[in-house]
Amino acid sequence: MSSFYRRKYRSIEITVGPAFWPVLGWTSLLALAQTVLIPLIAFRGAVPSLVTIAVVLYASRAGARRGAMLGLPAGLLLDIFAGTAGGWTIATTVVGLLAGGLSRRMFADGAFVPAVLCGLAVLVRDLIFWMVMRAEGFPPGFATAHAHTALWGALLTAVVAFAWLVVRGRMVTDKTTIERYGYT
Repeated sequence: MSSFYRRKYRSIEITVGPAFWPVLGWTSLLALAQTVLIPLIAFRGAVPSLVTIAVVLYASRAGARRGAMLGLPAGLLLDIFAGTAGGWTIATTVVGLLAGGLSRRMFADGAFVPAVLCGLAVLVRDLIFWMVMRAEGFPPGFATAHAHTALWGALLTAVVAFAWLVVRGRMVTDKTTIERYGYT
């Protein structure tokens, strides 16, 4: 690297963790299941968001940029399957950015904290989704009607994420590490 190249960046990030393409493939399958199968097991009108779990857990291990890179196609698939006009794409991408940004400040291993983060991410994602839908002309009454469903969905998502993380923690031993080298 030349010295001119180094001056343009404050840090170089070396990430050892889950590869992007297999995670994108699994997330695509989860997006299909999210819109076809999971609504069949709705509880009080709410369903857990498998796509949000995938995006948040990947972003917490791989960082904000890679989380947004997964959130964009995952949200796009949700928009395609659900027939919405971009609300899920924007919301899921922002959630990937936020979860990846928070991962710098939290301990991503374990089960409880990432599961709670998944539940909170569903609330943020739904809030952003309804803000986008409102800007597209949906009546504000729809957002109010779905606030209760969003709370139940967040709780269900946190429970499913916790169960997944406990099972995964017992079966998988590879851990993700992010090494950052800062330049001044």
